Amino acid sequence: MQDLSEIGEKIKILKNARKILHNEYTQTEFHKKKEENPHSTVPAKPEDEEIYKLLTAIHQLDHFVKKLQDEQFSILKKNEK
Repeated sequence: MQDLSEIGEKIKILKNARKILHNEYTQTEFHKKKEENPHSTVPAKPEDEEIYKLLTAIHQLDHFVKKLQDEQFSILKKNEK
């Protein structure tokens, strides 16, 4: 089992990666169109495939950060007893 410092370091790395990908996403035309019309759907274009991959990667990073945070919380809770 991993210790808290290892988990904390992994969370930090994943959050940094997410921040980088999110910054890339916010610079795209797709994001700009979405910001201008937040309640409407932006029609998908073939060139937007990379944007969807980027969004999927961001979502996956969020998932793994949550998973590690849950593990971290579990360890903290166990050490409390």
